[in-house]
Amino acid sequence: MMDIKEGIREYWDGRGRDYDKYPGHNYQSSEVKTAWMNVLKATFKANTELEILDVGTGTGAIALLLAELDHKVTGIDLSEGMMAIAREKADKLNLEINFRSGDAENLHFKDNIFDAVICRHLLWTLPNPEKAVNEWIRVTKPGGKIAVIDGRWHDGSLKSHLRQLTWRMRTLIYQRSMKWHYRKEIRENLPLVDGTEPEKVIEIFRDNGLTNVSLQDLGHIREIEQKNSGPQSKLFHSYPTFLVEGVKNDENKN
Repeated sequence: MMDIKEGIREYWDGRGRDYDKYPGHNYQSSEVKTAWMNVLKATFKANTELEILDVGTGTGAIALLLAELDHKVTGIDLSEGMMAIAREKADKLNLEINFRSGDAENLHFKDNIFDAVICRHLLWTLPNPEKAVNEWIRVTKPGGKIAVIDGRWHDGSLKSHLRQLTWRMRTLIYQRSMKWHYRKEIRENLPLVDGTEPEKVIEIFRDNGLTNVSLQDLGHIREIEQKNSGPQSKLFHSYPTFLVEGVKNDENKN
């Protein structure tokens, strides 16, 4: 049987250089960037430097914004290929971010050291998403926040099928490759591979003892991204996306 994590790493290492060409993976305009900044400002304490872990940081979309907001950011990812791009972007912006290799489900950090943990579009690519959330809670200080930005990528609808077809076409154009998605043996080991509903994330949070769990629909960002995308690219922004957050209390303390 293949090593699932190694297969995931190889896939993303191969996509690093072209990843930001896809709609929704970067900030097509200052309006899109400002919208994301406002979400992060509302999620984390303003005018306070926090130690934040960005899990599955990829090419650094969220880590860079948090650093611009004067937080102290650590970004981890399985893929060195993706983080190489993140480091280049951070250097150009003169931002200090600690990018390091790491497994979202098996963090090499001590207990209770981060003020917050965030991830964006990560749960779908985890073999054990509930274990991962438990790890994120472990490394967060009591009173700290866990925030998940995610969505439902494929629900069997015609629009979902069209979105996947468009994705394949763009992969051929940008990467000259048929590797538009994980191999079958990897997909079969990812319980949320088609994305997830917010109710599932809320359930995982509450089952792991997080309190003050809340949900924010990110439809306004989808609308802004659609406005700043070409006609074909708008398909990429038709899926529902959301942010779920919860607070670690003293009873969660490891």
